[in-house]
Amino acid sequence: MDFIIGFAVWFVIGALGGVVARAACRADHTVLGLAITFGVFGAFIGGMLGTTFHVHHDAVPLRLGGLVGAISGGLFFPFVYQFMGRKFV
Repeated sequence: MDFIIGFAVWFVIGALGGVVARAACRADHTVLGLAITFGVFGAFIGGMLGTTFHVHHDAVPLRLGGLVGAISGGLFFPFVYQFMGRKFV
């Protein structure tokens, strides 16, 4: 049950990261849905990388490393999307 709750928390963190990135640096011709998708994707990638330090102990997504990774990934990927949209459009 901890894994399901942890993944749900990562999903929410990623969705909020996409909304924050869209509000912070909105580029022309970028879509909110795609920013949220990149945020969720980044949160899952960052969360998985954050929990790899606890593989031999207890790799629960709600540990500090998983949450920090989810937050950083959930903000990084949408900001990159907004930055690339600003540069290349």
